[in-house]
Amino acid sequence: MGIDSIYRFLEFLGYTHPIHPILVHLTIGLVIAALLFSLLSRIPRYSKFAVTAQHCATLAFFSIFPTVLLGLMDWFHYYGGSLIYPIKMKIFLASGLGVVLLLAVLLHVRFSSRSGVMITIYLFALSAVTGLGYFGGELVFASHSPEGETAEKSTVTAEETGPIVYADLEGILQSRCVQCHNEENPLRGLDLSSYEGTMAGSENGPIILPGDPAKSALIQRIKGTTQPRMPLVGPGLTEDQIQSFEAWIEAGALEAPSDNRLAAPQQPPGESGA
Repeated sequence: MGIDSIYRFLEFLGYTHPIHPILVHLTIGLVIAALLFSLLSRIPRYSKFAVTAQHCATLAFFSIFPTVLLGLMDWFHYYGGSLIYPIKMKIFLASGLGVVLLLAVLLHVRFSSRSGVMITIYLFALSAVTGLGYFGGELVFASHSPEGETAEKSTVTAEETGPIVYADLEGILQSRCVQCHNEENPLRGLDLSSYEGTMAGSENGPIILPGDPAKSALIQRIKGTTQPRMPLVGPGLTEDQIQSFEAWIEAGALEAPSDNRLAAPQQPPGESGA
């Protein structure tokens, strides 16, 4: 049974989110607990909590292995193994966390969790999980920065300016899609950083069928009629934004107002890709 089969089964059960965060938070909690119990054990009357800190650090180390496995599954399923910057940083920090926690497990033989050495190691581990949380948040919430919100609000309707063209939608693509689908790392062969890349489509074929939004893979993905729904992380596009994309494709998917040609060749029904 392949990875996709696992995700299809989870989707059948109603779970449509990445699966590694379930264990990530366990690892983070254990690292925080190890540090807190270690600091608490510095108080003589609570010295017994040094053993608790040691146990938390040991459990955190062993929890890394299933967490990394699920993380790799999510990475290949949702991002096709694309090494975008936040994922590069998560790999680096996860590797560093594993080394630090392994060092903690080995040094427990010589040092008590009350010692300055162990507290320093726990602080390094805390720094690593903080970084992992930050870059995980970048993957989920980067599109909600003030710049991204401003770009998205720039979308106009056909009633306001006439036929919608690519420039009217570029802000949404840049803020919600380009992090994964760009020229340097075109996930699934799809580059949404330019008009040409958008019209070229993905490794499965064109995602835009000018004049036919219902059969365009882009619309199917952002509406969720084809899974996985796009964007993968964060909330879906608003109804107004989806309607703008539909109107753009209905009008011929033009790059600019003067562009009166259909922007890409038609293809047989059922072969659109994303």
